[in-house]
Amino acid sequence: MVPDESAPEEGGDPVVARLDDALERVAHGATVSVPSILLQQGLTLAFTAVLTNGFTAGAYGVFAVARRLQQFLLHLALGFRSGLSRFLPNADSTAERNALVTVASVILVGVATVFGVALFLAAPLVTRATDQSATFETVLRVFALGLPAMVWLFTVTEVLRGLEEVGPLNLTLRVGFPLAQLCVGLGGVLVFDDLVAVAVGVVAVSGLVGVAATAWLVRERDLRPRLRAPTGDTADETVDPPVWRRYLRYTFPLFLGAFATTAQRLGFYPLIAVYLTDVAGGVFAVGVLVGGLVRLPLMGINQFIPPVAAALHEEDHREALARLYHVTSRIVLVGVTALSVPVLVYREAVMGLFGPTFVEYAPLLVGFVLAQYGACAAGSVGILLRMTDNQRALLVVNTAITLVLAAMAIPLTIEFGLPGLVASFFLMLTINNGLEVAALYYLEGLQPLTRLHARPILAAVPMAGVALGVKVALARPVAPVVGTVLGLAVYALVLRRFGFTPVERRLAGTLADRYRAVAGRITA
Repeated sequence: MVPDESAPEEGGDPVVARLDDALERVAHGATVSVPSILLQQGLTLAFTAVLTNGFTAGAYGVFAVARRLQQFLLHLALGFRSGLSRFLPNADSTAERNALVTVASVILVGVATVFGVALFLAAPLVTRATDQSATFETVLRVFALGLPAMVWLFTVTEVLRGLEEVGPLNLTLRVGFPLAQLCVGLGGVLVFDDLVAVAVGVVAVSGLVGVAATAWLVRERDLRPRLRAPTGDTADETVDPPVWRRYLRYTFPLFLGAFATTAQRLGFYPLIAVYLTDVAGGVFAVGVLVGGLVRLPLMGINQFIPPVAAALHEEDHREALARLYHVTSRIVLVGVTALSVPVLVYREAVMGLFGPTFVEYAPLLVGFVLAQYGACAAGSVGILLRMTDNQRALLVVNTAITLVLAAMAIPLTIEFGLPGLVASFFLMLTINNGLEVAALYYLEGLQPLTRLHARPILAAVPMAGVALGVKVALARPVAPVVGTVLGLAVYALVLRRFGFTPVERRLAGTLADRYRAVAGRITA
C-alpha cells in the first residue's frame, strides 16, 4: 500500500526519522553532484562538438564507433564494480574496507587487462569484418591498450562513492576527466589535426586522473592494499579471506548480467559498423549523448542512492526505503520532464551545435529523448534491485530482454537503416525498465508510482505550448533561449499550484539549505 505522503507526519515516527536521515544523505550527494554533473555533461558536449566540427561527420563516426566498441568491454569488466557500493557502507573496520577495495581492484583490472589484450589482437579481424579504414584499426588498438587505465578510473570513483566522498568523487569523475578530455580534443583538432592523437590523449588522461584520485585515497583515507580481512579482535587475525567469496558471490551474477545490459546500451554500435555508414555512427553517438541530457536528475539522485539504499535494506527499514523510492522517483520525473520538453521542441537548434550534417537527422532526436525519458520515469529501479540483493533477478530480466531485442534490432536496422536502429534503442530502454519495475515489485513490494506522479506530466502540457508558441513567433537563436526560459517558468508555476507533499518540501528544503551554504562560502 502506498503511504499518503500528502498528510502531516508525526515528528516522533521512527520511519520519518530514518527517512530524514536518508534524504539528508541523498541531498548531501546531490548538492555537489548536480552542478558537477551539469559541468561534466557540458564539457562532454563541448568535446563532442569540437570533434564533430573539427573533423567530418564520417571521421567522427569512426572515432565514436571505435570508442564504443572499447566501452562495450569496459562496461563488461565494470560488472564487478557494484560490490563496492554494496559492501563498503557496511564495512566494520578500515582493514575490512581496504580488503574489499583490494579484492575489487584485482578483479576489475585483471579482467580489463584480459579484455584489452583480446581486443588489441582482434582489431585487424574486426576492421576487415566491418570493412573499416586503417584509421579505425589504429584507434581501436589505442583504446584496447588503454582499457585497464580507464577501468581503474571508474574503480577509484566507485570507491569514492561507496565511502560517500562527494567532493573528491565529483572532482575526479565530473570535472577532472572531462576537462582533461576537452583539452585533449582541442589539441587533437587545433595542433595535430589527427583522431589517433585524440584517442591516445583520452587514454592517457584517464590513467592520470585515476592515479591522482588513488593518491588522495591513500593520503586522506589510509587506503592500503590488503588481501585478507580481519576475523578476530585485532587486525592481524586473518584467514583465507571470506571477503573474496562474498564479493565474487555478489558480483559474479552482475558480471554475467553486464553482458545483457551492455548489449542493450552499446550493442547498437556493432550493428552500425556492419550495416550502416560512418556518418550514421556519428549521428547515433550524438543522439545518445544529447538524449542522455534528460537523465541528469536521475544521475544526481543516484550518486548516493546505492549506499543509502544498501544501509536501509541491511537494517530492514522497509517502509523508509519504500517512501524514499517514492519521493526520489517523483523528483526525478519532475526534472526529467523539465529537460525533455525543450530538447524535443528545439531539436534542430540542438543538433545544429554539432554541424550542418547533424541537423538533417534532428527528427531522430525524438526517439533518443523519449527512450531516456522512459528509462528514467521509474527512478532508481536497477540500483534498488542490486542493493536489495536481487542481482540474479536483474540478470534474468536483462538477459531475456536482450535476447528479444537482439532478434528485433537486426531486422529493423537492415530494413529501415538508422531510423530502425533508433526504434530498437527506444524499445530496449522502455521495455527493459518496465520489466525491472515489475521484478522489483514482485520481489520486494517496492514500486515507484503514486497518483502524484501525474502532476509533472500534466504541467508539461502548458510548458510545451509556450515553447512551441515562441518557436513560431521568434527566429533562431533567440527562440530556443526565450522559449525554454518561459516554458520552465510556466512549468514551475503549475507545479506550485498543484502543491508539494511534506516529504518533497523537506527534500527541497534540505537541498536549498545546502546550496545556500555553499553559495555563502563561495561569496564570503
